[in-house]
Formats: sequence, structure tokens, C-alpha cells
Amino acid sequence: MANSQPQPSKLSLAPASDTKNLASLKRLNSLLLPINYRESFYKDILTNPTDAALSRVAFWDGGVSIIGGIRGKWEPPSPSSGNKNGGKIYLMTICVLSPFRRLGVATALLADVIETAKQWGVKEIYAHVWVENHEAQGWYERRGFTIDEDVVEGYYRKLRPSGAKIVRLKINAPEYE
Repeated sequence: MANSQPQPSKLSLAPASDTKNLASLKRLNSLLLPINYRESFYKDILTNPTDAALSRVAFWDGGVSIIGGIRGKWEPPSPSSGNKNGGKIYLMTICVLSPFRRLGVATALLADVIETAKQWGVKEIYAHVWVENHEAQGWYERRGFTIDEDVVEGYYRKLRPSGAKIVRLKINAPEYE
């Protein structure tokens, strides 16, 4: 599970909301992800405290360049629920430079978001994964996520096929209590 593994000793996480870290996260996302994110995607990390709390960058062995990053967004519960805590966290991006994959970097980034989710009383974390990215789907499954059967058609407009699967982690599952 994501929160049962110790963080690698050479790894350090930092807020993405630092201006230098944010610029590096933007470069990393543009290099590794098939989607170009709008300026508001990054600006919200600076202006929205919940977005800032769910956005981290990773450094290796005291380095000055980031090697990975995660960007989450809190979706509050519906007003009709009468509950101010809870809701969901949407993982908008998570990526790691290839030389640092399989070293626990993405798992540590995810564990940081899971810990925040637990503190906030969040019940679910979810993300979209390209239907052809079986490696990522397996990665999420190994960390306790389930994969919805349905495909969100047209989610990735620049990819073929364009569909996405939704992966979900229930935070109130026994292993996280």
C-alpha cells in the first residue's frame, strides 16, 4: 500500500507552491505528460490553499532539480450533505523522470496526498488514466486503487484511443484506519 512503505532516504518532498518549484513542475509536466495545462492550473497552486496542500515536488539526494511531482485538487462534499469535511481528491497529475522510476518517488508523493486526505476526512482519491497506459493502471492497483469498468470516451483529445479509465482509492478502507 502507498502509505506502508518508508520514503527512500535520498528523497525529499517540498511544496510546489514555491515559485521556483512551480516553474520546475510546469517544465516537468510539459516534458512527461501528453496534455498542455493552462496557466490557471499552476496559478491555482499559488492562490488556492487546498490546491497548494495537495501539490508537491520531489528532489533526489539534496539535488536542486525536481525529479517528480504531484498535483491534486480537493472537491468538497455537496452542500446538501451538511458536512464540511470529506469530499474527494482528484489527482490531476503525477509524474517522475524515468531514471528515478521504481525508486518509490511516485509512491511517496501519493502517500503525502493520502496522509492529507486522511487529515481532512476525505473519503476517496481518484484519477483518470489513459486506457492504453496499463503500466499506470497496474501501479495504481498495487497501491489499493480499483479501476472502474467504464471508459470515459474522449477524455484525452490528443491521444488515440482517446478514452480514460477512472482509478479510485477509498480512504475509509480498513487498511487506512
